Formats: sequence, C-alpha cells, structure tokens
Amino acid sequence: MGKSDLPRVRALARRIWPECFAGILPADIISPMVEAIYDLDVLRADMDEHGHMYWIAQVDDEDAGYCSAYREGDRLWIKKLYLLDSSRGLGLGKRLIATAQQELSGAAALALYVNDGNASAIAFYKSQGFTIDRLVPVSMGGFEMRDYIMLRPLDP
Repeated sequence: MGKSDLPRVRALARRIWPECFAGILPADIISPMVEAIYDLDVLRADMDEHGHMYWIAQVDDEDAGYCSAYREGDRLWIKKLYLLDSSRGLGLGKRLIATAQQELSGAAALALYVNDGNASAIAFYKSQGFTIDRLVPVSMGGFEMRDYIMLRPLDP
C-alpha cells in the first residue's frame, strides 16, 4: 500500500476508534486522538522516517480494517491493528499479522502495544501466542495512558 492510500487508513480510524475504545477511553478525547495520530503528515512521516508499512483488509470489497508494522532490530512491531466491529471474528486480524510477518521477514519476535483496558484486544493477542511483557506509560497524540507491551517469539 502506498502513501496515496493513507486517507483510507484515516477514514477507517475515524470509524473504528469510537467502536474500539468506547468505555475504555473518555469519549471526548477519542476524536482528538484520532485526528492527531492519523494526521496524514504524521502517517507519511512514520513511513518515510521509521519504515512503517500499512495494509488494509477488505470484506466484500469494502475497507474493514488496517494494520501497520515496522522492523526495529530483531523485533517486528505491530504498530496499529484495528478492525470494524462488524469484521471481527473473520480471521482478518490473523491475516494482517501474517502479512506483516511475510513482508517484514527475518524478525525473532513480534511485539506490540495494547491499551491495558482493552480486554478484547488483549484476549485476541493472547489467542495468537502473545504474552504480556510489561506495563508502560504511553503518550499518543499528546494523550497519556498505559499500555501493555506484548511479545510473541517467532520460529527461527
């Protein structure tokens, strides 16, 4: 996926984040967070300066979710992985992780951050072999929260 597709990622984030973070984050900060994190210049800089790659999942030719990842040392970081509520349970999350692994091969482990209050995401990642490594403070778009770092070793 190229930079010309980043508006699709931002459009998905605007739909998914209110679903995903309802009851986890205060409703009044979700939209400002999305606008800060998914500013097109920020997304382009992530690609140009940090080597982030993006993939969009579709269901019936409609955008249903997205993933971004990058390599740092021997870790493949899943930076963003979000699906519309209506698209969960279809195997898209698994396929997006597998695509990131294939495209950014050679890592010894997968790693990601997940909000400590996002029980459904934590359960999904555990079902995929991730374990909680530690709890860390995180700043996203100028907003402070706590995330777990979760890890999954990869076969050599």
